Amino acid sequence: MKLLLENWREYLNEEVVNSREDLISLLRDNPDQQKTLDMRKGEGRKSFGGVFKPGIVVDFDYGEFPDLINPADDMGWDFIIADKSNVDDDNLLPVGHISYIEDETLWSDHEVDMPENVGSNHKIVLAKDAQISNDEKALLTRFFGPMWQFKEPEWY
Repeated sequence: MKLLLENWREYLNEEVVNSREDLISLLRDNPDQQKTLDMRKGEGRKSFGGVFKPGIVVDFDYGEFPDLINPADDMGWDFIIADKSNVDDDNLLPVGHISYIEDETLWSDHEVDMPENVGSNHKIVLAKDAQISNDEKALLTRFFGPMWQFKEPEWY
């Protein structure tokens, strides 16, 4: 089965990117990767690890790199677009990331099953020409700050 999946990925031109650091390096060297926008600011709902049922409305554009696979969930790596940038902008570069906390006790205390490999399922923040303002950072920090399942955003 694993061989079948590997052959299928090769056919689809997918690449498994094993770590956040590898993804950031790849994006800095080649920022024009295919992107799929899953939801626009204010229009989509996310459960963020199954915590919110129903999902909450997002304050940013959210999507994935369909050809860059995160082995944590075997899906495209997730991204968030900084508020003043657009998914169609050229040279969208990583400016930070938001990571889940991988702590069984914490998840159990909130009566939520911790998703498998959640600590490796990062949200990469992208901005045109790697320019993100303090206001844009504050918007994301305010959004994710009250959520117990996330670490504080890390900015580059």
